[in-house]
Amino acid sequence: MAAAEKLQPLINPADWFRGNLLPAVFGITSEAARKYRERGVWLEGKHYRKDPMGQYVYSRPAITDWMGGKP
Repeated sequence: MAAAEKLQPLINPADWFRGNLLPAVFGITSEAARKYRERGVWLEGKHYRKDPMGQYVYSRPAITDWMGGKP
């Protein structure tokens, strides 16, 4: 491997994961996620919810479907 090559970490999130992985998994910023939640683009309970600690978590399968144009 050339010195200029960078190793990319393998990220394989569970079905529900915290927002800090959104950029790595989907290329979506936390600001974009906030707007999707507030504007009703993403639905609570389907695309996101709060975990027991009060943090937003996101559904990988639902967001994958949404990005693919599925309702």
